[in-house]
Amino acid sequence: AMFVAVYLQVYITNYMGQKITHNIRMDLFKHITRLPMRYFDTTPSGRLSTRVANDTKNLAEFFSSVITSLVKDVFLLVGIVVVMLKMSIYLGTISLLILPLILVSTLVFRYFDRIAYRKVRTRLAIINAFLAEHISGMSVIQIFNQEKRKAREFDNVNKSHYKSLMEQLLIFAVFRPLMDLLYYLAIAAIIWFGARGILEGRVGFGVVYAFTSYVEMFFRPIRDIAEKYDIVQNALASAEKIYRIMDEPEEKYNEEQPVVKSLRGELEFKNVWFAYNEENYVLKDISFHVKPGEKIAIVGETGAGKTSIISILNGLYRIQKGDILIDGRSLYEYNLQSLRKKLGLVLQDVFLFSGTILDNIRLFDKNISKERVHEVVRYIGAERFIKRLPEGYETEILERAGTLSAGERQLIALARAVLYDADILVLDEATANIDTETEAIIQKAMEKLSHKKTVITIAHRLSTIRNTDRILVIHKGELVEKGSHEELIKLGGVYYDLYRLQYELGDIA
Repeated sequence: AMFVAVYLQVYITNYMGQKITHNIRMDLFKHITRLPMRYFDTTPSGRLSTRVANDTKNLAEFFSSVITSLVKDVFLLVGIVVVMLKMSIYLGTISLLILPLILVSTLVFRYFDRIAYRKVRTRLAIINAFLAEHISGMSVIQIFNQEKRKAREFDNVNKSHYKSLMEQLLIFAVFRPLMDLLYYLAIAAIIWFGARGILEGRVGFGVVYAFTSYVEMFFRPIRDIAEKYDIVQNALASAEKIYRIMDEPEEKYNEEQPVVKSLRGELEFKNVWFAYNEENYVLKDISFHVKPGEKIAIVGETGAGKTSIISILNGLYRIQKGDILIDGRSLYEYNLQSLRKKLGLVLQDVFLFSGTILDNIRLFDKNISKERVHEVVRYIGAERFIKRLPEGYETEILERAGTLSAGERQLIALARAVLYDADILVLDEATANIDTETEAIIQKAMEKLSHKKTVITIAHRLSTIRNTDRILVIHKGELVEKGSHEELIKLGGVYYDLYRLQYELGDIA
């Protein structure tokens, strides 16, 4: 019976701890996925990984190993106090006089330990962020012989974390012997006042002897709590950091609005002003109109604000002034999640998840059949690329898709955009750093799509956009020119200078 009882206690407490932590971790991840992009611009990914993985683990340890012991210890303490007071009000009161000292000591310890543990968690998050960033950029570190310098930088970060751990350990090392000291003071007080009580006839020897045992029993759960206090403090600090993220306001998705089933493809920017940091505008009073099914290109120097147009068009950032209209309706009045499904985006730097080629094209949506994926790949002319892979559609993509070329990654992104039947397609410098063969495939695919979809192309290579209906020229965040290729060449302005420069560099055939 004892075996079964202990088994059930251990199983149930651990099950409840893991279940609660699982739910917290799930809620935290869901919340993170709904945070605005501005939050990720200022928060290192390693710090968020620490919150989701490490901090929730601390909560699991608290729920599984501390809660039941804490409840048991509290009931034990109350029971011992009641017995002592019933046995002798005189000695019971003297014994309880030690409680204010225990309380003050605990509060002081809690204050300093909490500060120390916050420092530990912050510096652990710095380590995780450092590792995530530098592992991703390992090729740059090795190419430029930065291994030793980066090792020194990591040593400094690691030492900082080690020092914060030692500070916390020093604080915790004081607490346990302090509890022992208070225990000995309580025993000494019982013996001293008990002896006087015996001489005065207020208590018997047996009562004094029993009280020394009860005081020892009284401090046993206190010691147990002291030993687990570090776990409690870790959990409190972790919970504080988790709820700090949970308190961050989520992106407004307008989920009460109806789902967008299709778009005509009409787009209009009306006096749009946008800044990432609320001060330095990267887009200034941008206005233009795109007809349904029209092909336009946006060009400009690096940093002119071209990619920012795509970021605000997808609702990743909110503009400060002006409005963006899609089919005559403000972007911010749409159900944002369903709207994004109708905006196909092919970036220059395509992000792929660990998994198969098939899963990355259909984004792990098992409701989309393999046959439909094959049909889309054939439609855009990328079947030959898939057949060259060892396992075809079932080829596993490793982390960061390092085994695929830039062109191959962009073909996957283009197939993804076509598969989800986007009504507005956006190519953000999609042909900037790819081979001629892949560029030709993308160009043919875009020609097939252009007669029924609105296409927006952002590119530095002006050779890829000469046949677009209109070209918008962005310069220092302002729309300075617009027209066809021939019209802009005749104008002899910013576009002409860009075209002439690329011609002289041999980038235009």
